[in-house]
Amino acid sequence: MTVKGHPRKTTGSRGKRETVLDAAVEVFLARGFDQTSMDAVAAQAGVSKTTVYAHFGDKVELFRAVIERGGSSLDFDLDQAMLSSVDDPQERLTHIVTKLLEATTGPQFLALVRVMATETTRRPELTAALRTLGVPHVVDVVAATLLEDGRRHGYTLRDAHAYAAMFVRMAAASPQMDALLTPKPHLDTARLTAHARWTTTLFLRALRSRDPEVLPEAPLRTVGDIFPWTAEPRTH
Repeated sequence: MTVKGHPRKTTGSRGKRETVLDAAVEVFLARGFDQTSMDAVAAQAGVSKTTVYAHFGDKVELFRAVIERGGSSLDFDLDQAMLSSVDDPQERLTHIVTKLLEATTGPQFLALVRVMATETTRRPELTAALRTLGVPHVVDVVAATLLEDGRRHGYTLRDAHAYAAMFVRMAAASPQMDALLTPKPHLDTARLTAHARWTTTLFLRALRSRDPEVLPEAPLRTVGDIFPWTAEPRTH
């Protein structure tokens, strides 16, 4: 039985692989990992089970491929951000974080996280697969941008990748958690960009400070603050 609609039509080896991946996403999200079978994925894709096994050795490999495809798409977006015409490292970091948040707070990503949350104790390899989603590459991209910002603003990072990893965690953790815990999250691009800009400004102010013992103040909040986890600014 297919999850919805009719089996897909496929053309060519690459087309069949992508069709199988598309079908796998639908079946995994509808049934969870344990209740998904290679037969069900084949039926949803409109191909034989032999074809599914020709591309993916088992169900874990198929699930990992679903995650990796999402990571490849994010990697491409990050590379485009690095090649963009945005010359200012601060603006580029804001763009990078926005792309990361769009990818990791979207409904499909969150649904896959929830699937794995039920399998954490029994199948740790699934959680390990999710951790690779764009993370190594985004840290590389952020590290390169921080080094450029350091050259422009006169500071040196002994371990740019360590700072980059810290920045990515700082920028992504709250929106991702909010998206997971909120039944109908309102994390549109404008909100994600605003969060990315605020976090980037705070982080770079600290790095650019001439006094390493003093952490610069965070940017002032304004009326109409969009961050749901903070109180409304007082007007008196």
